[in-house]
Amino acid sequence: MTNGTDNGGNAPQELEAAMTEVETMIRNARKVIAGGEMLDMTPLGERVASLCTNVRTMALTAADPEAIRRRLEKMVLDLNRLEDDIRAGAGQSPDQSKD
Repeated sequence: MTNGTDNGGNAPQELEAAMTEVETMIRNARKVIAGGEMLDMTPLGERVASLCTNVRTMALTAADPEAIRRRLEKMVLDLNRLEDDIRAGAGQSPDQSKD
């Protein structure tokens, strides 16, 4: 745990690192899937779950909670794009309803 100092004035260092890690994992997953390879999504799911659990408390010490919200919204869009990539690779349309 950090001492609550901000990284760039936007988020505590620990939250910043966690968000960067998830963003990198999403980008890498999209590249692997675009290459037609299989990928174990378990680590990404675990990191996202951990980020969701911890973001509430870590964001309280952030200098700019709105910046965190915007970044998390972009992350959700990126996760949705990853889902679309996975569905496309499985021969499903991106808008196909989930069962």
